[in-house]
Amino acid sequence: MSPLFLPTELVVRYRAVDRELVGSALVDTPRHLDELTGDIARRGILTPLRLGFNEEFGVLDGNHRIAVAVRLGLAEVPVALRSEPRSPRPGHAQPMREADFAQLEAHL
Repeated sequence: MSPLFLPTELVVRYRAVDRELVGSALVDTPRHLDELTGDIARRGILTPLRLGFNEEFGVLDGNHRIAVAVRLGLAEVPVALRSEPRSPRPGHAQPMREADFAQLEAHL
């Protein structure tokens, strides 16, 4: 299935952390973001972000890529949508906005 392109401003609301402000225990975040910014500026986002959601919350996998999308001012990002069970609720889940839910559900 090909990815769906969604507004960056919608997708960014469901990130776990802002990688520009919160580093990673696994990688050198500033250097990684700089390298990723160069790559995405040249080639675009090649691996869609994963946005899992339900009526209560949204969970984004792709916090580095969404940070770079914001950095680059991208209007849209490629996303793979997934329906999430309500339980268990991941600790990094963000509250779902009603208008966002309606837009996301229309694409499932």
